Amino acid sequence: MGSLASDFLAPAVFVEQVAAETPDKVWAKYPEVIGKSDSIRPEIAWRDITWSQLSRAVEFTARWLEQELGPGNGEEPVAYTAVNDFRYPVVVMAALKAGYKSFLISPRNSLEGNLSLLNATQCVKFVHSAEFQGMVNGLAQATPNLQTAQIPEVADIFSAAEGTTDQGRGSKYLKDQETFVILHSSGSTGLPKPIYLKGGIFRVGAESLSMPAPEGRTNVHISIIRSELLLCTLPFFHVYGIMMLFNRSLYNQGPLTILPSGRPPTADLILHALEQVQPRSAVFPPSILEDIINIPGGLEKLGKLDAVYYGGAPLAKAIGDKITRVTQLVNTIGSTETFNFPNLNPVDPADWEYFEWNPQVGIEMEPTGEEGVAELVIKRQPGNPFQSVFHNFPDVDEYRPHDLYQQHPTKPALWKYIGRADDIIVLRNGEKTNPVSFEKAVEGHPWVKGAIVVGTAQLQAGLILEPQPEQAHLTLEAFLKEVWPAVEAANAESPAHAQVWRTMVALASPEKPFERAPKGSIIRKATNTLYEDEIKVLYEGPAETGGSQGKTGLLNNNQLRTVIQQAVQSVMAGRASELTDDANLFKLGADSLQVMQIRQALSAAGINCLTRAVYENPSINMLVRALGNGADNVAPTITISREEKMSAMIHKYTKFAPRATESVKPDSTFAVLLVGSTGALGTHLLYELLQNPAVERVYCLNRSDNAAERQVQAFSDRGLGIPDVASHPKVRFLTGETRHENFGLSPTEYADMQSDVNTILLNAWPVNFNSTLDSFEDVIVGVKRCVDFAAGSARQAHIGFVSSVASVLNFPAVRSREGDEVLVVPEEFEADNSLPARQGYGESKHVASSILAKAVKEGLVGGTVLRVGQLAGTAEAKGVWNRHEWLPSLIKTSKSLGKIPRSLGPSNDNIIWVPVDTAAKVITEFLPIGTQKEVDSTPASLNCFNVMNPQVTQWADLAKTVQDFYAEQGNELISVEFEEWLSDLRSIDAAQTPEQVAKFPGVKILDFYEGLRLEADIEGPELAFATKKGSARSSAMAGLRSLEGDLMRKWLVEWDF
Repeated sequence: MGSLASDFLAPAVFVEQVAAETPDKVWAKYPEVIGKSDSIRPEIAWRDITWSQLSRAVEFTARWLEQELGPGNGEEPVAYTAVNDFRYPVVVMAALKAGYKSFLISPRNSLEGNLSLLNATQCVKFVHSAEFQGMVNGLAQATPNLQTAQIPEVADIFSAAEGTTDQGRGSKYLKDQETFVILHSSGSTGLPKPIYLKGGIFRVGAESLSMPAPEGRTNVHISIIRSELLLCTLPFFHVYGIMMLFNRSLYNQGPLTILPSGRPPTADLILHALEQVQPRSAVFPPSILEDIINIPGGLEKLGKLDAVYYGGAPLAKAIGDKITRVTQLVNTIGSTETFNFPNLNPVDPADWEYFEWNPQVGIEMEPTGEEGVAELVIKRQPGNPFQSVFHNFPDVDEYRPHDLYQQHPTKPALWKYIGRADDIIVLRNGEKTNPVSFEKAVEGHPWVKGAIVVGTAQLQAGLILEPQPEQAHLTLEAFLKEVWPAVEAANAESPAHAQVWRTMVALASPEKPFERAPKGSIIRKATNTLYEDEIKVLYEGPAETGGSQGKTGLLNNNQLRTVIQQAVQSVMAGRASELTDDANLFKLGADSLQVMQIRQALSAAGINCLTRAVYENPSINMLVRALGNGADNVAPTITISREEKMSAMIHKYTKFAPRATESVKPDSTFAVLLVGSTGALGTHLLYELLQNPAVERVYCLNRSDNAAERQVQAFSDRGLGIPDVASHPKVRFLTGETRHENFGLSPTEYADMQSDVNTILLNAWPVNFNSTLDSFEDVIVGVKRCVDFAAGSARQAHIGFVSSVASVLNFPAVRSREGDEVLVVPEEFEADNSLPARQGYGESKHVASSILAKAVKEGLVGGTVLRVGQLAGTAEAKGVWNRHEWLPSLIKTSKSLGKIPRSLGPSNDNIIWVPVDTAAKVITEFLPIGTQKEVDSTPASLNCFNVMNPQVTQWADLAKTVQDFYAEQGNELISVEFEEWLSDLRSIDAAQTPEQVAKFPGVKILDFYEGLRLEADIEGPELAFATKKGSARSSAMAGLRSLEGDLMRKWLVEWDF
């Protein structure tokens, strides 16, 4: 083999070098779920992982492996199974450094399959994440000498302490014939078999940017490697995931992000992730792309990507054609033994289904005898450095992956994948199954003349059974009553993805016997064609209707529970010992295929249930509640209104601890618990508290363990005049969350704080306008815990809750009367559950305020609700108004378009924004701090203020300031109608280059601006907010002025567009 480089650095050494040169460069973005972990659209914090953090994580894990398992001998395998997260690449690199070869084992393998793999590799050491303790226990019982270790959590690994890495351990260079990592086959042809991937195949991949392409053409793999942030939805025990980790994110330093671990990669979750982290490209299995297209708005969100990559299985043409209309669709293919087969980007995007091979890799299309069909063969070319497969197979001169392709009818260089030469069925999710052994097992039953497994390009395998003539008259159910044990026996010998479920079996007709060769064997392709209609019906199944529940026939709840238990148990049989009625199915390893199987099993029992209902109710008890209504002999059709959902959550979290009985002395000094101090508002709140001489202490409770460092940086960025706030004598930083018992603090810390604090300012809240109310439950329970803390505090702490105008935005819809021109939201809290905006964020703020109101009414605490509207940039302090918010994005886009909207619609043209530094002053003045008198802990009613600007500014005036500012720089912006501005924004290609998106950032939040336009079309009274009481209480509010031109100019200068 030729070589592109004489020295190829081992991955850990490569990481160390990059970390030394650019320690703060971002390697990847890691999704950390905030709030309710079972939500299908969770709030996610995307944490940057730098190269220095990666380097320390590798060193930490290498030392941990040696401590837990002892040092390896250089060739010894260590098995690894875990949820899909960034521990995978760390383990692979750390294992090499500690003298091991990592063996990545699929979590879906059967016990028998895993035992076979361990035996084949002589592997006696197994590392796993906490979620797979049960699986490992089963292996340990069958393998007494198996040494196991549970790997630390992601946060622990990537927060490894600063320190020098030991560059002396492990090899510096990677040899071409040295094992890099061990994967395994799918087990579709029997038991899975280990596949040893050599260093040479990774070297070729890492250096593949140098692979030449014909003049005027480009390589597909280069666009994957060179793109900006990429979302990978593939598992890291799969070869495609390994390629993304090492060929892209490591050796070519292409930033990567993934989905939250421990949950299935559903279309809802992926769209949620795309909205939040905004990658430039993404790689998917085909089945997920089809799900995304079927969700309203899914295609549009894909269109915001520069490119959509897929591979591993065919994609329906209708789906691919839709995607190519909004972005670049890129088809890839390969195998575990070869990595990808390098192909060229098509000249015509309409040819997305076809492959055109790069001539550098020696691919030949060998005719099969069937017109236009060829088998792919890779022929060795001595000295060719790009033939990676021969590093894994050094002793062969050609490699056959047994893949068949159909030639394009008019473009002979293009080839479309059509299947496997060896009968392997490729499912839509990329899983593979060889049906022969399964079919032969079932044909062993005396009633079965023939069996054929189907399922190419479908989500799961199906089965057509040909009865013996004596049983040909039987119905399907009567036939299966006798034959089903044989199918179950075949299932027991098959991996989960290859198993056939009872709802996926059809009977052949005596009028259409299977097509057979003269020797009696079934001709697969001809029989599939003969039964094309029956196969179609098999996969169409019971149609999903618009409802999330329903039932044909009548069941009482006990009967319904039995049916659901049987359905779930039939699908999740492998985790039967852990399958309680409360067990979360996804925490037990359920995936999208099994969700569909549960739905089909319920359908077979007469219960119509959408797959989404299973995702949203992932336990037997939750499904019983969702599909039933608690009444015997009544069809389950109940619908719960949003108002009822809010009422239920308020009721759930208003069972408070009793109030402390100790007498409370008047307070002239204050200790404040500030929950959420590191954001823009939190930073200014902390500053105002420190400036108040009546405040003796501020406890800053944040969820991140580096909050103190972040706070120092925030104060510096905003010029707040306290150089090292982390060392300020009044401040104490604590790591915890209000959702946890004792806020996640030690009992001593909690008790000490509870004896000292007399004011709580609750400022931390996830901002996501697409999430449901349920997804905010973790922070809502935090409000209840704050009430319990305050009620039990020695100084009867007063609670200030930072709410939102979203909690009352439905006010006009429920309070307007004919003839009203203006509706004023009063400075008081109302318990009406119809007032919040129709989205989970506003509903959650209302629920939290209601919990606080109930606590005040019961005399447990004093409370203040602070209803905050749009916060603007600073009025006096430094600090840039976040350039990614809607107004800065509008300004930047307007400058690039040369146009600015003259109006945002009647409901948005009255600007009552408050600068963020002024808002912090207002909020602290609304709280009973520094009043030199006893805190009134039990007012008759909940205090409530609208944190709005009493002085109204017109959008037209601000727009004029923007025009004048840029005119002075030689950039003319003409004033146009909002619809014209939106039309220009819509015309910008959704598949723009990153440079173009940076120029027109409004493209990324076009939906938001469309929403503003829709608000403008709604007729009704103008919404205003009372501020008289607030202005009397707060001198900062009374002194607010309208947002005149000088403030807008300040922000324009700071943005520097």
